[in-house]
Amino acid sequence: MVRALFIFFFLTITIPLLAVDYQRFEENGKFGLKDTNGAIVLPAAFDALGWSDGNFSVIGQITGYRQHNKWGLLNLKKEFITKAEFFSLTWPGGDRVIVSKLINPYSIKFGFLDLQGKLIVPFIYDAIDPNNLRAIVMIKNGVRYEYGLIDLNNRSVIPVRYKKITPIGSLRYAVQNFSDKTALCNEEGKWVTDFIIDNISEFHHDLAVIYQGWKQGIIDRNGENKIQPTYRSIHIIAPGQLTVRKADEWKLLDASFKEVQQTEADELFFNDTNLYRIEVDGKSGLVNEKFEMVWPLDYDYIGAVENKQAVVKKNKKFGLLRLDQTIVLPIEFDSLCVQKNFIRTMRRTGGKSTWDLYDTFGIRKASTSYEFIDQYKGKFFPVKNRGYVGGVDRYGKERIACVYDSLLEMNDSLVKVKFKGHYGIITVDDQWRLPPQRNSIKLLSDNHYLEKQDSLIFLKDISGNTLYFTEHPITIFKDHLEELLPDGTEKEINFQGQIISRKEPIQSIPFQAEQRFKESEGLIGIQRDGKFGFVDSRGRLRIANRYEDIGEFHDGLAPIKLLGKWGYINKADQIVIQPTYEVCKNFNQHVAQVSRKEKYGLINTSGKEFLELQYDSIGVLPDGNFLLVRNNLKGMADRTGRVLIEPRFDSLESLALGVIVSRQKLLGLLTHDGVSVLPIQYSVLIYIPKKNSFLIKKESLWETIDVSSL
Repeated sequence: MVRALFIFFFLTITIPLLAVDYQRFEENGKFGLKDTNGAIVLPAAFDALGWSDGNFSVIGQITGYRQHNKWGLLNLKKEFITKAEFFSLTWPGGDRVIVSKLINPYSIKFGFLDLQGKLIVPFIYDAIDPNNLRAIVMIKNGVRYEYGLIDLNNRSVIPVRYKKITPIGSLRYAVQNFSDKTALCNEEGKWVTDFIIDNISEFHHDLAVIYQGWKQGIIDRNGENKIQPTYRSIHIIAPGQLTVRKADEWKLLDASFKEVQQTEADELFFNDTNLYRIEVDGKSGLVNEKFEMVWPLDYDYIGAVENKQAVVKKNKKFGLLRLDQTIVLPIEFDSLCVQKNFIRTMRRTGGKSTWDLYDTFGIRKASTSYEFIDQYKGKFFPVKNRGYVGGVDRYGKERIACVYDSLLEMNDSLVKVKFKGHYGIITVDDQWRLPPQRNSIKLLSDNHYLEKQDSLIFLKDISGNTLYFTEHPITIFKDHLEELLPDGTEKEINFQGQIISRKEPIQSIPFQAEQRFKESEGLIGIQRDGKFGFVDSRGRLRIANRYEDIGEFHDGLAPIKLLGKWGYINKADQIVIQPTYEVCKNFNQHVAQVSRKEKYGLINTSGKEFLELQYDSIGVLPDGNFLLVRNNLKGMADRTGRVLIEPRFDSLESLALGVIVSRQKLLGLLTHDGVSVLPIQYSVLIYIPKKNSFLIKKESLWETIDVSSL
């Protein structure tokens, strides 16, 4: 009944005030008002009409005006209700207007006027947020913002001493204290609950979701707990109807698949240090092997634990903590990169980035900050300052001055640089070894480099002496170069410019071929006159080019195509396995894949089909077993052709302790013989080799609850 009277009262004061349709017009930079017939109601004499937030309306024949950058109220009879003396003027609805005023040169305060210009709420608040017949108000107390609730006549409903007040519907307010606990209050300031709630949602169908820790429950508008906070998620879907889901369950299983530990979490990751990163409701912490909290759920991100330290993120800032949570670097950086024993940090201020270098004890190494610090390159960190690049050593000393366009390459003692658009070589102690020049260069060793001049490539020593040159393609290796001549000749050249080997192409031997293939078991496949055969390494024809296609020799056999079908020959050019297949692949450890009618199977070097040709494809798993695919489903066979697991899974991963399989995004575990060990019901199933154990996650399902029956 009280609620009905409240709504009726609100409507009675609001309906007469509904805005009438008037149009603003402008003349000579000034604004006036016309009615729907075009008749001038207010002359064009004002800097602006309406409200300071940019909206326009006429409420009960009253609107706002601006003169000399200040706002006031006037009516359509051209009568000024107030002077133009307010900093801002907005209409939130009803018969009140929010105004602000410059109290002193440093302070703006807010209050309420009625439509007759009477000050109803004095200028004592730093912010006012109307809500029906109430207003949430804020006063800045030192560096702290304190909130309260008043009615539209400035009667205190909730004292101004709370951290936050939020309207949540059904004439209820969520009030948060400075201990970050929330209580429920009604529109008359009566406490419905104590400060025992972490958070609360808006009311829907007279029910609200409450949060305590990371669990959720249900409360009604009278503060009664309908469901205790035991669920991970709750949705209110209809009056009295909820869908609920419990927290996901994680378990650690030993090598015998026995449960060792169990916990509830959203995510759990092994951190390779007998610790697990746990995530709950977007927050991260660390737990030990017994799933006991080591770090609380206080962080937005926790990186990998290295040297008993971890990078953390909180409130969009990064820091570095030891495992005992003592601080190496405070959580105040916009970026933090750990590389072995060094840390590169970045702060962003006013659009500019400042980088610093620290060690993992938190000691600052470089006394100078830089625009950028790159990863350690073995002798120094490339750095950038005033738009130019240099290098800082591990002790923080700037060994290479920031005067270069860029540092392009480096080895143990030399650095290729770009300086004023030219290329040169310096030592890691910033001494010129090759003065800047126009031609591009490539570092080879501490004493040699390549230089490109137009179409020529020169091999030079660090003194600039030419040791070798060519116009042919060069391939660079660790201790030599390889040059390819147009006729196919390959030359090997050491860094002193000496030719140490020369390999003639097969085409230079009397037997000429149109195409040659990779050598395998001493024979090279060739094509001549549209037919295929084999030659030896000296180019002598060993198997006549009489086949339509060929593969490579492995295990003494090579696939050949004859009369449109594939089979195998030996090195004596004898058909060992008759050409009856559509596909024959190379042998591998005495096993080959073959297909007929687009179905694959396996044969041995005797031609025996020891795995029936009935699969869409066959792959080899890391453990040597075969992956069988049929109708996009996976199975497994051993190297004898015995089918261990029929193809009935979406994915398959063979491990030492079993085979992880999936179906419809759920995972399970089988033995290598296909016997079920863990049913296919887990969303996560991970083998941890270091612990010889499995980490599994079972997601909770949604269920419907009728609150009215509770």
